[in-house]
Amino acid sequence: MDYAALSRQHVLHALRRPSSLIFQRAQGSRMWDIDGKMYLDTMSGSAGPGMVGHAHPAVGEAVARQMAQLPSVNLLHDSTTLIEFCAKMASLAPKGMSKTFLCTGGGEAIEAAIKFAMRVTGRVEVLSLSGAYHGQSLATMGLGGMPALRKWMPGAVRWPNFRQIPSADTYRPLLGETPDSCAAAIHALEADLDSASSCQVAALVMEIVQGPNGHSVFEADYYAGVQRVCRERQVLLIVDEVQTGLCRCGTTWACDIFDVRPDILVIGKALGGGFPIGAFLTRPELIPEGLESEPWHMLTFMNQPLAAAAALAVLDIMEKEQLSERAKALGAQFTQKFKTLARRYDVIGDVRGPGLFIGVDFVEDRSTKAPATAACRKAWEFALDKGLITQFGGFGTNVYKFKPPLTTTKEDFERMLEISEEMVAFIQDEVDREKNASPLEVPAGVGE
Repeated sequence: MDYAALSRQHVLHALRRPSSLIFQRAQGSRMWDIDGKMYLDTMSGSAGPGMVGHAHPAVGEAVARQMAQLPSVNLLHDSTTLIEFCAKMASLAPKGMSKTFLCTGGGEAIEAAIKFAMRVTGRVEVLSLSGAYHGQSLATMGLGGMPALRKWMPGAVRWPNFRQIPSADTYRPLLGETPDSCAAAIHALEADLDSASSCQVAALVMEIVQGPNGHSVFEADYYAGVQRVCRERQVLLIVDEVQTGLCRCGTTWACDIFDVRPDILVIGKALGGGFPIGAFLTRPELIPEGLESEPWHMLTFMNQPLAAAAALAVLDIMEKEQLSERAKALGAQFTQKFKTLARRYDVIGDVRGPGLFIGVDFVEDRSTKAPATAACRKAWEFALDKGLITQFGGFGTNVYKFKPPLTTTKEDFERMLEISEEMVAFIQDEVDREKNASPLEVPAGVGE
């Protein structure tokens, strides 16, 4: 069967590239294409089964049992599996967050959380941060703060009640590299909330670590300041941990690292072990009287037992295999490796991120921090040829986003490091070659 031809004829793609592959099977951190070539997956934390790896038998068995017993329930009713899952989440959640809403994806969970916040507060405006990513639906794209993605909104749609405020990026501060850049970002939030429309702001949505923006991590003072300002003005804090939650950052929740206490916590991706899933958690005292009998948010597959069964299996694996500790250990190994490489390769501008949620910022020049965009585009192809599935993100598509399954074996992890080092050398060579190119070697169109 000619899968490539059938794909071109019948599959409607998004973000397709000429070198995109067709996979047939996977196990753990390994994936095999239709020609039998094996690849190591360093990005499953953002676009796949996440922490437990591909095809974990415990997840498959749990879903199969549930499918044979009770695959779905009308949304008017509960299932025993759903109740067990929600009770388990309450035992793992930040203090006081004992109510869970289950749906089919992270972006969907963000939308549900926003609707919930609007219903709770009676307000209709929502703030998010520059560099944010919260999904690709019409509503969540309106919350996004990455220009490269916002431009794809159909008809340049902009929701007037959704707006961005400057974040406190520590590597490329939007408000200038000054000792007071963090304070300036907090002041920008205060100024927005103190404007004429401040009484209409229901919530601020934020990621603890901005994954698609290149794993941007803020200062502890920024998280503290955001919480203070939101509490003072009775604005709900929605924390998006779709990418960072459930051990990825070396703790159950990334918000624990910076002592952030959300009003609403959104999760997804890793929670399903490959099964489509999303959820948000909140405190029962926030729930208005009568809300749970209203059609405030309805989905065919909300609170379904199949998703709950997959999630229960993942949470069990998380605890039995001590994935928080694995994230810390593997993340420390990778970070130390790349900080050592930074002494030899000046294209490494920054290495950041907690646990095994790491971004390596490649630059053309450390002083200007100009993104090594062209070299990184070629590096993606280079790594793929070597058998490594990678992802580059950030404003300049120049940040190597390293987040393999937390169950990655020692052998596979060391091979990931080996190919990653080869990729660094390749990027350095590309950047040096571009710098040293004579006028006759400059590609056509550059400078025109």
